[in-house]
Amino acid sequence: MMALLVFLVSLFFFIFLGVPIFMSLGLSSLCIWLWHFGALEPAILIQKMFIGIDSFPLMAIPFFMLAGELMNTGGVSRRLVGFAQCLIGWVREGLGFAVVLASMFIAAILGSASASAAMIGMVMIPAMAERGYETDFSAALVASAGSIGPIIPPSIPFIIYGVIGEVSIAKLFVGGYIPGILMGLSFMAYTYFFARKRGYPSESFPTLKSFASSFKEAFLTLLLPVIIMGGILGGVFTPTEAAVVAVVYAFLVGTFAYREIKWTDLSGIFLRAANSTAMVLMVMSTATLLSWVLTLERVPQTVTQALLTVSSSPIVFLLLVNVFMIVVGMFLDAVSALTILTPVLLPAAKALNIDPVLFGVLLALNLSIGVLTPPVGLNLYVVSSIAKLDLVRISKAVLPFLALITLVILIMIFFPATVTYLPNLWLH
Repeated sequence: MMALLVFLVSLFFFIFLGVPIFMSLGLSSLCIWLWHFGALEPAILIQKMFIGIDSFPLMAIPFFMLAGELMNTGGVSRRLVGFAQCLIGWVREGLGFAVVLASMFIAAILGSASASAAMIGMVMIPAMAERGYETDFSAALVASAGSIGPIIPPSIPFIIYGVIGEVSIAKLFVGGYIPGILMGLSFMAYTYFFARKRGYPSESFPTLKSFASSFKEAFLTLLLPVIIMGGILGGVFTPTEAAVVAVVYAFLVGTFAYREIKWTDLSGIFLRAANSTAMVLMVMSTATLLSWVLTLERVPQTVTQALLTVSSSPIVFLLLVNVFMIVVGMFLDAVSALTILTPVLLPAAKALNIDPVLFGVLLALNLSIGVLTPPVGLNLYVVSSIAKLDLVRISKAVLPFLALITLVILIMIFFPATVTYLPNLWLH
């Protein structure tokens, strides 16, 4: 356990100094290596870092990143929000419902919490303010609805967990549907009672013509998740190949159908996608090195034995892990946390006969709370800049949504079929 202590002390020391997270992970690995071996072996360290990202399934990450940038530039958010408003915006609490529904649509395309919050927030926070909604509530709703992004497929955290844990990415994708829908429904329920209590207005009932128009505008966008998941479930292509299909489709739709992507935009789109991909893969490479060093120190085995000593009950184990992951999510992003902790915690879960698909979805859902909690809390910073609100006010306003996410986690723990039923039904 001394190696784990060296890691924790060195990691938080470097983070406190403001060192970027991928460098903090790499430097922590070097600290453990020096403590154990006393001398550096650059060739071995670089080789381990390269092995961490030398994976065919991981190629899905840059392609999904690129597809997201293409769809973002191609006017996705405006069309999806317009369709969501037309679909349910006419009820009293419909504007809040539209935020959640549009976030779920975007989650099925981008799989990113911060991107979803940014795209929806730019459109809906000003619109809700015009209709009399409190800015605190609007910002908290947008930030919380964005956290659905990594749960409804395609999901970058699912890809990372699947690669590291050697778990079917297709099953993880399918397993995220029910928890993601439960999150959306719970947010809508809270929005209903909150908006009803405050007397927020409803929108006008859409005419058949306006509904048909909004559906026509959004149809090609709504078709993308059907193509992605339909192809995966039908065995037409793998998740990595699905990401390539998503890029081609997003390019054709944004350029030739919507005509919002100009040829001059492509350089910026590729650059932003490359930057996002580089950040993820750099974290993965250094975190993989750290995981290998910790494995040399038998930290996964030690943690497994310690957890099994506390209790042999799968439910107690999952509750302990979830509390731990919520705390971790306050300080580490999902990519870093999954890369570091999956090799440590998954063996213990398997020892207790916990379904690895259930465990992966639980980890991702726990870490999605991290985008709503300081000091990392990326969604809080995104909506804070859009709504021009103090971070403390938004942090207080998201507390009810955090309670609802926790409730969904508990449902998954006590009723595992909410995650495992669909993968077992559709994939064998």
